[in-house]
Amino acid sequence: MKDERLSNEQISQVRKDYTKSFYARIRQAKKEGRPVTYTTALGPTELLYAMGVEVCMPENYVTICCAKQMAKGFCEEAETHSISPDLCSYARCGLGMMYSMDGPMGALPEPDFIVGAVSACDPHAKWWELKARHYNVPLFLMDSSYNFKGQIKPHQEAWMISELKRLADFVEEQTGNPFVEDDFRECVRLSGEAHSTFAEIQELRKHIPAPRGIREMVGDLFYLITQAGRRESVEYYRMVLKETRERVRRGEGVLDEEKTRLYFHNIPLWFNLQIFDWLAAQGAVVAMDFYTNHVWHGFFFDGGRFDSEDPFRDLARKWLFFDNHVGLPVKLSRSLISAREWGCQGAIFFSNRSCKVYSIGQPEQISALEQELGVRSFTFEAEMADPRSFSMDRWKEHMCMFLDFL
Repeated sequence: MKDERLSNEQISQVRKDYTKSFYARIRQAKKEGRPVTYTTALGPTELLYAMGVEVCMPENYVTICCAKQMAKGFCEEAETHSISPDLCSYARCGLGMMYSMDGPMGALPEPDFIVGAVSACDPHAKWWELKARHYNVPLFLMDSSYNFKGQIKPHQEAWMISELKRLADFVEEQTGNPFVEDDFRECVRLSGEAHSTFAEIQELRKHIPAPRGIREMVGDLFYLITQAGRRESVEYYRMVLKETRERVRRGEGVLDEEKTRLYFHNIPLWFNLQIFDWLAAQGAVVAMDFYTNHVWHGFFFDGGRFDSEDPFRDLARKWLFFDNHVGLPVKLSRSLISAREWGCQGAIFFSNRSCKVYSIGQPEQISALEQELGVRSFTFEAEMADPRSFSMDRWKEHMCMFLDFL
């Protein structure tokens, strides 16, 4: 990747091209007999890449499916297999693709083994269990402690490290590839550099006008989730940082005219990212958001950094600061910091029927934002991957009133 300044549009195209090559790489690995795993989006890619495993994330493929307006059909397909419509729409869409052997770029290659997590949310454990049963492959479920107050205790860290080492033993058993600590240390170092660069980009969003909004950032997140531990993620974020710094220097915002700064809470509506385009047309920029910071980037958002003295320790801490693993005090603090430091005048809370773990505690956060910062909030209900749950016309009608109020 050349070290030159690219526009946001060019960066977006680089990411789209790389996404296609990423899925082509997984298919090629399967053809060549190299190990392929399915893992949750929380999965420790650094460890898997270090051990020569190609990582496939069905959740990421679901987001592409949503963007291609294919999610409804796959959700319905899963429901014909007795998957309840009350279940997470990520799971329904992903299982629908599995049952129909199809997807936005064709069916995903079958995994050699699956790495899941019981701590992400309740549906996750059974979702991966269904996949393992369908493909008849070994399943590893990684356990985790919960970091309710944002202060890790020694026994919690030790338990998480032991789970990562247990995973390394499992991967070695499944693939025959040995665990090489130097390779693992390098992958964790690259992950830390990618996260640190991503943190710099997020800091630059504080500038008025905002040089980068949520529409761009949720796309950038692809590298942080699927490519953590690979050099490509570092190169990509360096490129984004360069463009974002230049925009700040020139006083260029992501919008032609920024009137309102908003904080967005929960997972984006992957089938309708156009809501952010509509907000932009009203002069409203999502200057800060929950998903790209508190979920995947929580350890770094809270000020943590990798030190690489012990790569297992670094990865354990990253894991324990995912939003899935923290309690309400941490969630409240993060939302208050986000709205205050990024200068948000209003907040949008998406009450996500498909993701209770992210939606729980929203009323308390809404109350805290208003009482402590005077920031008013707008709430709507839908599902992040099922277009049947959302009405754009109704959403716009209510959002117009909220923006007028602000």
